[in-house]
Amino acid sequence: MVNRGWKLVMVVCFLSIVLVCGPALAADKKPAKPIKIGVLFIMSGPMGGYGKHGSQAVQLALDEINAKGGILGRKVEAIFEDDKMKPDVGVEIVNKFIKKDKVDFIMGPTSSAIAVVLADLVLKEKKILILTQAAANSLTDVKFNPYLFSTLSNALMHSRAGAYFMAPKGYKRWMNIGPDYAYGRESWASFVSKLKELQPDVEVVGELWPKLMAKDFTPFIQKIVETKPDAVWSSLWGNDAVNFVKQALPTGVFNNMKFAFTDGAALETLTPLGKDMPNGVFVAARYFFLTPDTPLNHNFVKTYIDRFKEYPDYMAQETYAGVYFLKAAVERARTTEPQKVIKAIESEPLAWEAPEGWKIMRKGDHSVVEDVVWGETVFSDKYGFPILKNLQAIQAEQICRTPEELKAVRDNYEKRMKETKK
Repeated sequence: MVNRGWKLVMVVCFLSIVLVCGPALAADKKPAKPIKIGVLFIMSGPMGGYGKHGSQAVQLALDEINAKGGILGRKVEAIFEDDKMKPDVGVEIVNKFIKKDKVDFIMGPTSSAIAVVLADLVLKEKKILILTQAAANSLTDVKFNPYLFSTLSNALMHSRAGAYFMAPKGYKRWMNIGPDYAYGRESWASFVSKLKELQPDVEVVGELWPKLMAKDFTPFIQKIVETKPDAVWSSLWGNDAVNFVKQALPTGVFNNMKFAFTDGAALETLTPLGKDMPNGVFVAARYFFLTPDTPLNHNFVKTYIDRFKEYPDYMAQETYAGVYFLKAAVERARTTEPQKVIKAIESEPLAWEAPEGWKIMRKGDHSVVEDVVWGETVFSDKYGFPILKNLQAIQAEQICRTPEELKAVRDNYEKRMKETKK
């Protein structure tokens, strides 16, 4: 009885200490440091809409996440910068993010021309870069490193999907027009390779490579008119696609041949073109706000419209999804420490839900696994710009890297690292 009574006294004393001292101890505890994300996109000039949508999406996602307690109980903050579509500016910004702002993660950029430069920088600095807009497949191939994660379907996936979509239509004489840098060249190479596999009798009759943000497409359009291909593959995007279509319309090329635009379903293209975009142009969609018919997508579209007074473009949804990928990765790792986050993601496939549907991050190349949708343009009086009809989803297993290709990615990375150490 004596021992039991002594234990009871000890318990009472302990509870008294907790009740009296607990609030004081809690008051002395400093709040956890916020998680910082450095965000860089093109936010000015003719391509600035991509960065605007991306930045708005980050703000929306972080407000939602912080309203529910943040990530691991920590508030999440973002710092935004305009890279002006210049690689040297992008490098300067990322160095500032890392050394001055002390960010935990980096998100962006819009252009693959900048992203391929940043790939080496983040490897050197051991800082994770989440790619939500740059889509060159080399970023998760020859430029692969453990600190890069691509949360949107890349040029390889869109091109292979385009080949599966176009091959049954039987067009034989193909021509290309695309921006003269990694994204454009990789898009065309991947498309032709897969198309010839599916349709061996195709013939390439010309390749055209205007500079990114070219103003005058007249010489290229004239070449297409003279060559008279059955179909044209185009990886022109944003304002470049808008200018090309407007300058090509008077020639009648859209009546005489078919066009397939890899980025054609972007609202940054469809909205400014309006009725000028011909019906029946084949376009790929990383995301289009009218699909899928799910509560999550409906809520995302409504919330985005209510807040920003415009429809969400694909780069808004993809960047929004990128933020939620980061949340899922950090929560699995239980830390923001880069190596531990990478290890947690690679321990098993990481799946997370986005407005466009479920996405899976693959270990082998740190690239997303998802379907790619192609369709045709048709003008909508309701929206005042073209929407998509005859949608076809090309399955992920048909367009993502094969096991052999994934092994080659990793082998190449290991080889590069060994050569660097010599």
